[in-house]
Amino acid sequence: MSQSPPEEKIARRKLGDEVLDRLLQMIERGEIEPGGYLPSERALMARFGVGRPAVREALQALAGMGIIRIQHGERARRASLGPQTVLEQVDRSVKLLLQTSPAMREHLREARLAFEAGMARLAARKAGPADLANLREALARQAAARGDAARFVAADLAFHRAIAAVAGNPIFAAVSHALLEWVFEVYPRLLRVPGVEDLTFREHQAILDAIAARDEDRAVAALTAHLLRSNPLYAAAVPARKRRPPGKGA
Repeated sequence: MSQSPPEEKIARRKLGDEVLDRLLQMIERGEIEPGGYLPSERALMARFGVGRPAVREALQALAGMGIIRIQHGERARRASLGPQTVLEQVDRSVKLLLQTSPAMREHLREARLAFEAGMARLAARKAGPADLANLREALARQAAARGDAARFVAADLAFHRAIAAVAGNPIFAAVSHALLEWVFEVYPRLLRVPGVEDLTFREHQAILDAIAARDEDRAVAALTAHLLRSNPLYAAAVPARKRRPPGKGA
């Protein structure tokens, strides 16, 4: 005689959670287009048979997820989501995690190295004339910013983001933007070492030359050497076998 299955208790959920699920289903079904208004609180109360607190709790949860925008005196509107806006929703939490966890900072350095090396390889493989023009323009802005620390740093970051943009993948572009923001949030002096502007520019030029030559291995090696040189902390995040000089693969 077979045994009865173990008892499965049905968890009691808060009404706000139930309303949240229903609202997400409405959005997934396309009942509310990006930029469109959600039904009023009163209409949602009548539709779901719940009180105002449950509706407001669900709406606040959606707003916290970046799915809707709430403005005083107006009905909530569905936001236009994209990779960039989704990552912005976790930005504050990630920065807090990095500030309070040295181990996570180590992981971040390693993640940036791996990600940017991959972006350099893709750029060398896929860059067209317009992409190379964008990279050269970014490098020219950096050259013009020598002597102005704030502008030079901004141009430096723009060059790295331009490399990620070559792939034509909005997720890569958003991750590049976020990674750089997080890195320089926890290591604010990473690009602010005096006397290295010319060296940084030459390293960027070497990366660009490798991309233009469609030499994937050289692009990866140049990018990796640049990051390892820019701050010794990176060396600890990369196994010795990966720390090869430019021109010997990656």
